[in-house]
Amino acid sequence: MEALLDGVLPASPETFHRVRREAARLQRLVDDLQELSRVEAGQVPIHPRPVGVQELVDAAIGRLRPQFDDNGIVLDAEVSPGVPRVLADPDRIGQVMTNLLGNALRYTPRGGRVTIRVRPEQDVVAIAVVDTGVGIAASDLAHLFDRFFRADRSRARASGGSGIGLTIARHLVEAHGGAIRAESPGPGRGATFTFTLPPAP
Repeated sequence: MEALLDGVLPASPETFHRVRREAARLQRLVDDLQELSRVEAGQVPIHPRPVGVQELVDAAIGRLRPQFDDNGIVLDAEVSPGVPRVLADPDRIGQVMTNLLGNALRYTPRGGRVTIRVRPEQDVVAIAVVDTGVGIAASDLAHLFDRFFRADRSRARASGGSGIGLTIARHLVEAHGGAIRAESPGPGRGATFTFTLPPAP
């Protein structure tokens, strides 16, 4: 903004667009930092109740379907028959799913596919977001849920993310008594993010 006021940058529509985009990115960062601070301090209320997993999946797909369609990426779901209801706060788990789907959208090229897969896994219910995107190096997998970590740092500014969305997701899942993990065969071979929730009694 100072460069614009000082005349270093031209007062063109493109410049104003770049300034607005950067301001929006910084606002998202501030919002995410505040959210992370509340989550880490245990100040985000969690109100779990028995809820059908299909309901959670349908809500997440409904929120993001337009963005996937606009980017030419297929978004679908595979829910195993007989999956029990889970004990979850729909709003907070919706936040987790939106984050995971948003990441998959960001790193999956046009013509790719993102699938939500739900199935029983031992004594929990596993919800996975599987993409055919750019993949993740093995050395990065253990750090994905750390604050500000980015597997692809060159795209940090372009993607507009804050680098703490996965950290927030981890805290929210753990607050439900679940766990979250990431897997990838390697760069260029897609990735799978899976989180678990306890079944409803």
